[in-house]
Amino acid sequence: MVKLDQINISNDGLTKFFSPIEAAILRSLWNEGEMMTSELTEKTKIPLTSIAGTLDRLVKAGYAARRVDTVNGRMRYVYAPVYSEDEVASEITTKIMDSLVDTFGRVAIENFSKYSDKK
Repeated sequence: MVKLDQINISNDGLTKFFSPIEAAILRSLWNEGEMMTSELTEKTKIPLTSIAGTLDRLVKAGYAARRVDTVNGRMRYVYAPVYSEDEVASEITTKIMDSLVDTFGRVAIENFSKYSDKK
């Protein structure tokens, strides 16, 4: 999950902020919407045991929601993203910017202004 002390800016994409398995699951949920564990396993090619444990962590952290679906008397879990990709991006950006301003103050704010011209 997104923890400032575990951000690795040398990684690519979402793996700067999430583990590779978390990133793959979130990307699949954002692209496909609701999915069962078996569908995530098929889509990501990640083993079921890794998917299941990671989904539990994503649910506890509030990034994924789990609901029970019953079909033909069989119970199954269906997962969905709680937040859109843009909402997660906003959360991460805010945490990082707050941390930079807390640490570097005026210098951080001056550097942020460079990006407003790039819109």
